[in-house]
Amino acid sequence: MKHITKYLFLACCTLLLAISSTQAQNNVTANGVSVNDITMQQTNERLDIAMTFDMSNLHVRSNRSLRITPLLSDGREMLQLPAVIIDGRRRSIIHERRSDEIFPSADTYVRRKNRSEQVLDYDANVTYQPWMANAELILREEWCACHDAPYTEDLLAVASMPSKTAQQGSDIAHQQALVTDIKPRMAYAMPAAGDAPSPTHYDAAIYFHINKSNIEPSYMGNQHTIDSLRTLFANSKDIKSVKLMGYASPEGPLPFNKALAAKRAAVIKDYMTKNNIGTSVPITVDSATTDWNAIKDWLNSSRIENYLKIIAIIDDNSIAEADKNAAIRKQFPVAYNFMFRQWYPKLRTTDISIEHTPAKMDVATAKKLLNENPSQLSLEDIYLVALTFDKGSKEWNDIIILAVQTYPQSPEARVNAANVAMANGNYAQAATYLQGLPATMPEAMNSRGILAMSQGNYTQAMTLFEGAAKAGVSEATYNINLLKQLMAAKE
Repeated sequence: MKHITKYLFLACCTLLLAISSTQAQNNVTANGVSVNDITMQQTNERLDIAMTFDMSNLHVRSNRSLRITPLLSDGREMLQLPAVIIDGRRRSIIHERRSDEIFPSADTYVRRKNRSEQVLDYDANVTYQPWMANAELILREEWCACHDAPYTEDLLAVASMPSKTAQQGSDIAHQQALVTDIKPRMAYAMPAAGDAPSPTHYDAAIYFHINKSNIEPSYMGNQHTIDSLRTLFANSKDIKSVKLMGYASPEGPLPFNKALAAKRAAVIKDYMTKNNIGTSVPITVDSATTDWNAIKDWLNSSRIENYLKIIAIIDDNSIAEADKNAAIRKQFPVAYNFMFRQWYPKLRTTDISIEHTPAKMDVATAKKLLNENPSQLSLEDIYLVALTFDKGSKEWNDIIILAVQTYPQSPEARVNAANVAMANGNYAQAATYLQGLPATMPEAMNSRGILAMSQGNYTQAMTLFEGAAKAGVSEATYNINLLKQLMAAKE
C-alpha cells in the first residue's frame, strides 16, 4: 500500500517564504476524530500541510471505513489532497489484498483498533498556487461500506492559510462577518414538481457464497437489501413487476454454473413468496451463467494494464463461454487473481429489478419517513417537509443538510446547503457545495454573488447578482441594492 511520503526541508532563508499557519487547538470531527498540530507552510514553490489525527475515541465497525479527505479552498478554487482511510477489521483485509501494481494510491490506509489509543501523522506536499494564500483547510468525512461507496458526508473547516499580510487576512474575516451581519437574501432552489410521479426502477442484489445458493443475511449487506425490499413493498402500492436474474461467477464447469445461477434466482423467489414480499405482483425468473457485461464495465473503469486484451477475450466468439475464464487466467494471471478476489464475489448474485410508480407523498407520511428512512423519499418529498418550517429556522436548516446528504449530486440540494452554510458564516464549506454547479443556474449565481461579496469582490458579486436577477431571482434584486449601499459606504 502506497502511503504519503513526508518531505523534510532545510531551514534555509533563501528558500523559505514566510507564509505559514500553525493551529495547535483541537478540532474534532463529527465522528470523534481529534485533529491536532495543524501546520500549513509555503516553502518556495511548494505547500506543506501537516496534522495529527487522534482516533482514540473513534469506533469503526468491522465492515466499514471512515474516509477523511483534506481539501484546500479559497471559496472559488479547490484542491483535494490524499485521503486517510480508517478501516474496520474486514475492510482492512480487503484493502490489504489489493495489488499496488494494479491500483497504486496516494491515500493512507490504517486499521482501527477499537478501544485503544491510536494516532496518525499526516503530511501532504503540493505545488503552491497564488489562490492558496487565502485558502482554508477543510476535512470531508465520509462513512463507506461495500465497494468503498460513501453514504454519509460531513465537512469541517480546521485551519486557514493567512494572506501575505495579517491585515489582508483580517480584512477578509471582517468582510465575511459584515456580509453575515447584513443578511443578504438566499435563493433556495426547489426541484420541479410533476403532476404525477414517473415510473421508476428499483434495483438491488442478493449475494451468495461461492458454489452456494442459500441466502446468508450477514453476507455482503444482504440483510440491508432484504430490509429495504420489505420497506419498499410496505410503502409503495403501485409496484408493477419484479424480475429476478440469477448469475454465477465464471470459474467452474459451465453446466454447474447454469444450474447454480437458475437455482439462485429460484431461491429468491421462494424466499419472497414465503415471507410475503411482492407476492401481489408478477415475479419473473431468469438466469445466465455469468454477467460478462459487468466484468467489462469494471475493466473499462479500472487501471489494469491489459484490460483491453481481457475484454477482447470476453468478446471473442471463437472462444467458447466455458473456456473464457481459463483463457483469462492463463494469459493474465496477476489481473485474474485480482478479478477473482475483488470482482467475482459480486457476480455470484441474483439481481432484483422492480418497476413501480411511487404514490404522491403527503406531508405526514414524508415527515415519518424523514425520521425513519429518508432514502425512501424523493428530493421533492424532503422539501415538502422543509416548507412546513420557516426558512432559516433550525428545523429548516437541518432538513436542508439532510437533503444534500441524501442527494449529494443534486444541484438544488447543493445550492441550498451552500446557503445554509453561508447563513452560518461558513463560507469555505459553502464553496465546496457550489463547486461544479452549472454557471447558468440562477440560484447558484445568487449564492456565488454572496460568496464573492464576502471576499470583497464587489464587481464580480454585482455581475452575478445581475445575472440572477435577469433570470427572475427576486432575492438577487434585493442583494443588488444591498451591495450598492456597501460600495457607496466603502467610497
